Amino acid sequence: MANSTSEPFRIRHLILLAGQWCAVASLFVVPINKPATNVAIGLAVLCSLLGSDLKQRWLTAWQSPIARGALLWWGVLGLSFLHAWYLQQGRLPNLGTAFWAFLYPLFFASLLQTGQWWRRALIAFFLAMLLVLFISYGMAVGLIPERGVVSSVPDMRNTVFKEYTQQGIATLILGSIALAKSVTSVSRQAKLGFALLALLAFINVTLLIESRTSYIALIPLLAYWVYRLLRRSRLKRRHLAAIGVAALVACVAIWELSPIQERLVVSVSQEISLYSKSRQPTSAGIRLELWRRTVRIIETAPWLGHGYGQWLPNYQRAVEHMPDSSAFMEGHPHQEMLLIASEEGLLGLLIYLLLLAALLRHMLRLAPPERDIYVCIFLVYITAGLGNCLWADFSHRHLFILLLASMPLLPRQKQISRVPSESAA
Repeated sequence: MANSTSEPFRIRHLILLAGQWCAVASLFVVPINKPATNVAIGLAVLCSLLGSDLKQRWLTAWQSPIARGALLWWGVLGLSFLHAWYLQQGRLPNLGTAFWAFLYPLFFASLLQTGQWWRRALIAFFLAMLLVLFISYGMAVGLIPERGVVSSVPDMRNTVFKEYTQQGIATLILGSIALAKSVTSVSRQAKLGFALLALLAFINVTLLIESRTSYIALIPLLAYWVYRLLRRSRLKRRHLAAIGVAALVACVAIWELSPIQERLVVSVSQEISLYSKSRQPTSAGIRLELWRRTVRIIETAPWLGHGYGQWLPNYQRAVEHMPDSSAFMEGHPHQEMLLIASEEGLLGLLIYLLLLAALLRHMLRLAPPERDIYVCIFLVYITAGLGNCLWADFSHRHLFILLLASMPLLPRQKQISRVPSESAA
C-alpha cells in the first residue's frame, strides 16, 4: 500500500521538477525565440497544476506581492473588457493573448519558491543574452553572416534573433546585471570580468544596435549607476572629483563618437520638421500623429476609457479619412501610459501608477545585487515605454513579465511563505 501511494507522489514530484526547469528555460528562450517561449511557459503552467504539493505551493505563491499585484491589474483589465462589451451592446471584443500574461507571475511563484530557483532563472536569461551579445559582435566583425533581413531593413544589422529595439533593451538589462554583479563581487577577477561584460553590452547598444529607444533608456541607467557608485564609494573629495571629470569626459566622448547625437537629436528634429510641414510618415512623425489622436480618444472617455482592446478601432475610425492613412496605421499608440489611459481611463492609469510605485518600493527593499538589477529593469521599462507600448508587443511583454515573475521575495516574506509547509509537517 505504501508503494502504491508513494509512486504517484514521486511521479508528481518529477512533474513539479520539470515545471521548475521549464520556468527557468522560459527565461533562457525569451530573448531568442517566440514559439519556444510559448512552449516553455505552457509546459511550466501545466506542470505547476499537475505537480506535487499543489495546495501548499499555491498558498505560498499567494504570499508573493508580485503575483498579487499582477493579479490586481489582471482584474482591472477584466473589468475593462466587460466595460468594452457593455459599450458595444453585447458584441464581444477581441480579448487577445496579452490579457493572460499577468497570470504568469502567480504560476511562476508556485514553481520558483527558493532563492536557488530564482537565481537559476536569472542566470538562464543572463547566459542567453551573453550568447546574443557574442553573436552580435561576430556579425560586426564579419565572422558570422548577417541575417537576410538586413538587405531590406538596414536597422536590423548586428541583430541576432529579435528586432533591433528588442535586442537593445535586453542588452541593456544584460549590462545592468553584469554591473550589479561587478559591484557586489568579492573576487577581483570577478569584478573585472563582470565590468568588462557590462562595458561590452553598453558598447553593443551604443555603437552596433543604434536603437533610439535603447538610447533613451540608457540615460537613466547611466545616471543611476553614477549615483550608485558614488554613494557606495568612500573615496576622498579629490578622488570623487577625478571620477566626476572622467565620467564627464566619457559622456562627451560617447556623445561625439557614437551615433547617439545623430539618432536622437539630428534625425528626430528633421523627422518632426518633415511631419509638421508636409505630414510625412517618418518614425517621429508617426508617433506624433499617434499621440495627438490618442489624446483626443482619451478626451471622449477620460475616466473609465473605451474598454480593453478598443484603442485600435477608435484610432482607425479617427484616421480613416486622412490622406495616406495607411502609412500612419499602427497597432498601438507607441506610448504605454497613453494606451492605458485610452482603454482603462484615468482611473485605470492611476491604479497602474500605484502598482508601479509599490513595485519600485519592493525592489528598493531587496538586497544587492538583486536590488540594482531590478531597479535597472524598472528604469528601462519606464523610459522605453515613453516611445513604445511594451505590453502590446510579444517580445517586450514576455521579457518584462518573466523577469518580474522571477523576482525574489523579501526575507520577511520568505519566512511567511514557509508557514504552510511547517504547519503541514
